Amino acid sequence: MNVDVSARHGHSHDDVAAVERALDRLRARGHRITGARHAVIEALATVDGHPSAEQLSEQVRQLHPTVHRATVYRTLETLATLGVVTQVHVGGSATTYHLAAQATGHDDHLHASCRVCGRIIDLPSDLLDPIKRRLADESDFQLDPPHIALSGTCRSCQ
Repeated sequence: MNVDVSARHGHSHDDVAAVERALDRLRARGHRITGARHAVIEALATVDGHPSAEQLSEQVRQLHPTVHRATVYRTLETLATLGVVTQVHVGGSATTYHLAAQATGHDDHLHASCRVCGRIIDLPSDLLDPIKRRLADESDFQLDPPHIALSGTCRSCQ
């Protein structure tokens, strides 16, 4: 199912490449490419930032009006389980989503969330490595930091 999303919706080459990488990842693991999976991946590739499921549902509805909101939610869960989508749990607000690093071609990253304005800031992926090592050594605990957002106050809100 190679669809030229750039021709239909004016997406950039990077967006199209991210969609294809995500779909290739699913195919390589023997998973089906359903219309809903394609629509959610396409929406994630074209939306800026870290959208909530509700925001993503609106984006999917604009691109593919026949995909129901509940289907978007279920598809996000499935794609997260399959490693194509990263869920970021932001304290006190909705979970946000983005394509996993393997799909975007960018390095994985961590997240910080401003508790005043709600902005999510991308952080270097190795920022918490010393803490991860210490937790593993001292507590036999494996930290999975890309799925949580550190809470604090951004420079603009300080």
